Parts: sequence; structure tokens; C-alpha cells
Amino acid sequence: MFGAISVLAISLLFPAAGDNDFFTYDSVSPDREFHWSFLTFVAANIVVSAISVGLASLILVPRRGWPWATAGFTLGVVGAALYAIGVGGWAMTYFFATDPGALDAATGTTLVEAVNADSFRLFAAAFSGAILIALATLLMAIGLWQSGNVPKWVIALSGVGAVLPLIVPVEGVVGALVESPSAIAAVLIGWQAWRLRHLLPGR
Repeated sequence: MFGAISVLAISLLFPAAGDNDFFTYDSVSPDREFHWSFLTFVAANIVVSAISVGLASLILVPRRGWPWATAGFTLGVVGAALYAIGVGGWAMTYFFATDPGALDAATGTTLVEAVNADSFRLFAAAFSGAILIALATLLMAIGLWQSGNVPKWVIALSGVGAVLPLIVPVEGVVGALVESPSAIAAVLIGWQAWRLRHLLPGR
């Protein structure tokens, strides 16, 4: 539940980018500690959220739908790891590149620009992780649908929430709105798992 709510806060508090929607030396250096802390938190939060929602989904599919949910959970863990590695890499790169005790402003700027120029490698891990997490969510949604233990509208909300962040920007107020379906569905799935943990067949 905390992880789901944190996703909304992350969208609202995401640091402003510089030129061409990339972080730049000038946009990072004044608040480099905040950038490092924030991006590290983002990386950790996705792992906690993916695992907690995945475990809640597994609790809700003791008999029907468990193959789909298990496959989704496995894929989600891999996706969360890739996403965390990618975002954690951003955090370290920008933090060290803007360290005035190690690099002067000109050298740091050149390093950041060189990193930003290779956008494929810069975003590959995080974007791949995001796609795997979206696929994992859809697989778990199929399992939950088959189980009959979660309201269908919650499952539909989860599916919409898995796809929207891949096609709509996720910063600011718009980002919070985009992330809302996924966050609400995650909270409701967790609540349902907690409420029915002693009532489900086979538990």
C-alpha cells in the first residue's frame, strides 16, 4: 500500500529535467543530493511495489489462475530488477558527474552530455524493466480474473494502469493521474488478499 501511494508522490515530485527532457549538469548540480536520493528511492520503490503486489496476487490464486499469476510474478521481479538497475545507474551517473570536488563544471558538463547522447544505453535497462512489469501485470490480471477472487473492475483498472505509463508522460500532475489506476488497483488487490487470507480455499 505504501509503495502504491509512493508512486503518486514520485510523479508529483519528480525533478525537472533540463534541455530536451534530459537531466543536464545545470539542472542537477544545484540539488545533486536530492537527485541521488530521489532516484535511488524510485529504484527501491519499484522493487518493493512489484514484489508486494505480486505476492498479494499469488495469495488470491490458490487454485484457479495460479499459472498465469506465477508467470507474471516471475516476470515482474525480473522487470523490477532491470528498472531498479537502470534508475540507480542514472542516480550514480548524475551524482558523480556533478561532484565539484572531483570534476570541474566543464568536464562534468561534457560527461553528462556524453551520457545523454547515448539515450539507448541510458534508458535501455529501465525501459525494458517497465515493459516487463507491464506484461507481468497483465499476466497476473489474467490469473486474478480466472480466480474469481477479485472484482473484475479492479482487474480492469490494473490492466489499464499497466499500459498507460508506457504511452503517457509520468511527471507532474498528469503523471500522478496516469499512475492512479495502477496505484488504486494495487491497494485494492493488497486489501483483498489481506481480507481473504484465511477464507480462501486451500488456505
